[in-house]
Amino acid sequence: MYGPRNPTPILGVALLKVSPSAVSALNEAREAQEVPESHGVRVFAQPDESGQAALALAFAEEPAEGDAVTEQSGTEFYVAPELAEPLAESKLDVEETPEGAQLTIVPQEDAAGE
Repeated sequence: MYGPRNPTPILGVALLKVSPSAVSALNEAREAQEVPESHGVRVFAQPDESGQAALALAFAEEPAEGDAVTEQSGTEFYVAPELAEPLAESKLDVEETPEGAQLTIVPQEDAAGE
């Protein structure tokens, strides 16, 4: 089960940034899945089909124990402890692909205009 909720951001530590377009895409997914607005978005690693670690996002009622917590554009994000430092200089953004819009991780300096 999840650890105690601690919504206080870690001060002095850089955390994953989230673009307004990514927040908008997540809010659309939240509505489509009928997830309560009180749930945050958890960023964590999970194995893909080949067994390699892949980045995953899911709506969560509260952070897991040790998660770094940040609030951006009215949405709480819970970043798994093993990803907090590697993603500190990154931004969750939206990329247009032939299959449609997809969430992607880019270096913060590459996300111009945000």
